[in-house]
Amino acid sequence: MKSLWSALTAITTIVACDNTTAPRSIQSSSDDSHVPPSLRVAYFEDASRLALRDLLSTGFAAVPIPRERVQPYYDALVSVYNATALPARDSVVDVYAIHTYPYPSTRSLVVAAASAEAWVQHLIAGDVPTGDATVDDLLARYALTLGTVWHFRDGEALLTLTPDEPLNIAALAPLFSRVAGVRYAEPDGFVGDGNNLEGSIADARAVLSYSVGSGDCFSGCINRRYYRFAVSADGTVEYLGASGVLGNR
Repeated sequence: MKSLWSALTAITTIVACDNTTAPRSIQSSSDDSHVPPSLRVAYFEDASRLALRDLLSTGFAAVPIPRERVQPYYDALVSVYNATALPARDSVVDVYAIHTYPYPSTRSLVVAAASAEAWVQHLIAGDVPTGDATVDDLLARYALTLGTVWHFRDGEALLTLTPDEPLNIAALAPLFSRVAGVRYAEPDGFVGDGNNLEGSIADARAVLSYSVGSGDCFSGCINRRYYRFAVSADGTVEYLGASGVLGNR
């Protein structure tokens, strides 16, 4: 159990970081060699989702997320991580560990299909290729692996498929609609709300808006506190300040 003094010290540290509102800038780096491997994976996921959000706003309908759209966001996230001289960096990286809220879905597809279909039985048994040309092409082309399986009394199976890398799952789902026995295919989504990371890129500068959600987030967070950073192409990281309300979580 932590002592009262330790608890008060932790609270003081959080408040101190949260009150760091004066804009500051430092020279940082997008070198990820000092970023923990698990965090590199998380940042790549974040960068892919940020890029996909941008693309979807322009009517993007392809399945792969172009790497050239992902890399600038990844570099910006790593640059903020490396900007240890900015006190506000600790708030978003260490204190709240903020990442993108998992929307849109990039990692899981749900397929409902008849259990009696031969390809379904082969897939569940781990026999790939399954014998269905369309299924086998999609599995191979997008590096999909079977996740969870649910069986229902009406003879239907609910399958989740997961890609090796983030994809535009909303564009992938319709490709399974032509497969025999498929009743529906859709992104495996999330409900509620929570911490989030938003971004935009313009004029060789990425603006990242980290936010902490609080207050009945299952229905939609009532309160939200934002911490904004701008990352230039030369590696300069500028803290743009904080805004919003940080309520009880």
